[in-house]
Amino acid sequence: MTYRSISPKQAEIFRFPHEDYDALICDGAVRSGKTSMMMIAFVEWAMHTFNGHSLGVCGKTVQSAERNIMMPLLSTVSMNRKYLMKYTRSTSTLTVEYRGRVNYFIVFGGKDERSYQLIQGITLAGVLFDEVALMPRSFVEQGITRTLSIDDAKLWFSCNPESPDHWFYLEWIQQPEKHRAKHLHFLMTDNPSLTDKAIARSSSSFSGVFYDRYILGVWVKAEGLI
Repeated sequence: MTYRSISPKQAEIFRFPHEDYDALICDGAVRSGKTSMMMIAFVEWAMHTFNGHSLGVCGKTVQSAERNIMMPLLSTVSMNRKYLMKYTRSTSTLTVEYRGRVNYFIVFGGKDERSYQLIQGITLAGVLFDEVALMPRSFVEQGITRTLSIDDAKLWFSCNPESPDHWFYLEWIQQPEKHRAKHLHFLMTDNPSLTDKAIARSSSSFSGVFYDRYILGVWVKAEGLI
């Protein structure tokens, strides 16, 4: 996988680590390129900031995180040219080396209320939550607390919209200033790798509330009311 160009909205992801924010929230349409760009920026930031630290990469399950985040990252040509990367499935850990530095990106799954126990006790220099709206609040908040002892730690969140009654929408997206968070809202047109035909095909695959959420990127109730 290679990236010849990025959109202005995707470029904002890479600016985040250099700005006065503690967290980044990327929400919106499916296939908008937010997850892949966030993981690349997450690794870039970590490798230029830390050495010998552990960081968290969280998905709904370990398997979904491996499929949606780790495998695309490991197939990105530019990242392989710059970094030595090795993923160990037995420990769900990506080891990345760069100019004498090494950091460890540990994959966690937040599928139910018991999942917070999996992330307890570890110190993390940063956490990326992919599809955070599908994770229990207890797991997300446990992950956040794992970073509190690291001065330069940052939080990275991505998701597609759910109900406007969702706790993450109310607590984070509606109140980014409360968390010193940068909020970026994505549409498929923010992904330069998608052709007009691909966008049209994706748009025709959904209707009703799913069209509103996954194509328009709007947080709406199941009955379609904002």
